[in-house]
Amino acid sequence: MLTTLAAAPVGVPLVIDRIAGHDFAARMSRLGLYEGAILTRLDDSVAIGPAKISGPGGEVTLSGWLAAKVIVHLDDDSRLPLLECVPGDSGHMEGITGHQEIEEILAMLGVKENDRITFLRRLPPMLYKAVVDGKERVQINEGMAAKILGDTPSGTAQFCSVGVGERFTVRRILAGAHASESLEGLGIRPGVRLELTQVAAGQVVTFSQKTPIVCTTRDGLRLYFQEKDATRILVEADAAGS
Repeated sequence: MLTTLAAAPVGVPLVIDRIAGHDFAARMSRLGLYEGAILTRLDDSVAIGPAKISGPGGEVTLSGWLAAKVIVHLDDDSRLPLLECVPGDSGHMEGITGHQEIEEILAMLGVKENDRITFLRRLPPMLYKAVVDGKERVQINEGMAAKILGDTPSGTAQFCSVGVGERFTVRRILAGAHASESLEGLGIRPGVRLELTQVAAGQVVTFSQKTPIVCTTRDGLRLYFQEKDATRILVEADAAGS
């Protein structure tokens, strides 16, 4: 029976019937997902956190969701999501399990498909305490701080990389609607001034209601999808059981 990947059973080989959306289908094809390809949904829970990488433009921080969506073709010819890399792993960015907006966010951070990148380290959970326009005091986790791009006296930077007291004006929020609304609720939007006052240890972040759809291909590549993307992939049980 035809169903979406988001509603498919776990542990059962699935054949892709079609992928909705021309651009999305093209991105998935570059990762080996196309009509007739087989994958299996896994019953995995995943703890995530931001990752720091080195790209053509220097060091950048990716939120946990971005790290899960970026697929790297390593120098040893294996392929992994950045989420599963270890410090020192190097290769080129092969693709993403997402839409054009993810490509645009990565491009603003100076990373695009086929660029050579090196995984530096996972970042420990931290809380960034700040003052918005000299008035409201807020605190955000490191994933949110990585999604705030702004201008400093030394150039463009992510908020997670600025120093205490450094002048920072928000230029753009590198996030989807939900995260943008959360930051907007704190008064953080393009044009406002943020002043970092303190960085403190935070709690480990895990997926709860936003648990990703985790799959594996026949060659062992694990892929992480948001539910909205998994609903675009139509599958059915593999009758051959391969």
